[in-house]
Amino acid sequence: MSRLVIIAPLRPGGRERALSLLREGPPFDLDTTKFDRHQVFLTEREAVFVFEGLGPPALDLPGEDPRVWRAAEAWAECLAERPRVARTAFCWERPDESEGVAFAATPGPGDGDGGGLNHPNRRVAG
Repeated sequence: MSRLVIIAPLRPGGRERALSLLREGPPFDLDTTKFDRHQVFLTEREAVFVFEGLGPPALDLPGEDPRVWRAAEAWAECLAERPRVARTAFCWERPDESEGVAFAATPGPGDGDGGGLNHPNRRVAG
């Protein structure tokens, strides 16, 4: 899983404007990106954007989309300074409980070396 985390420091009182912008949704269609998950966390002093996906290690925002630039202008109203990218310094995940479990078909009669229906050493009770 690759992550892109952006920390946007807010001006004093900027949280309400940030919340209003977030209610409008992202300025681009998330279904057309490489992201599988997107979250935004707000404190009184910052907005933290988390984008996750199975793409390459450096996921990118669709910067060529003019809607992203218009959204950046709207966000400028509530930002105290330029947003910055946070890099992963530590990560831990609980292993999936199904790890190591295979869901492939299991051999049935005649599929293995155990003497299928037509195996020459098969004895028929009779």
